[in-house]
Amino acid sequence: MSIDDKIKNELESQASEIDNILAEEQGLADFVLGSVRSSLKGWFIVVNIVTLIVSGVMIWSGYEFVMADLVKEQIYWGVWLLVSLNAQIALKQWIWAEMSRSSIIREVKRVELAVSRQLAQLKP
Repeated sequence: MSIDDKIKNELESQASEIDNILAEEQGLADFVLGSVRSSLKGWFIVVNIVTLIVSGVMIWSGYEFVMADLVKEQIYWGVWLLVSLNAQIALKQWIWAEMSRSSIIREVKRVELAVSRQLAQLKP
């Protein structure tokens, strides 16, 4: 067997391992549900409710901005629109960061379990 064949076989075996790992990846719904089950689930739910409220304020401010007759009213509603937009961006960033944090914690726990199993098998 040539060195090229050995490299090819090794790369194929690694690719199949990566395919198995990627097949275990969760979808977005599982990603969100994992965050609801995390240690900060209360905060996660509260922030999602606040995000919905801020979305309503943003839509309302946008409507009032478009329907305003005076420039002074447009400035007022435009400021509220920008404030609610920035608040929504910040809240959604926190939500995605929390989902990522809980996902990483789950993966670290899986690695810890795998290492402990390997150590248990090595001990006589």
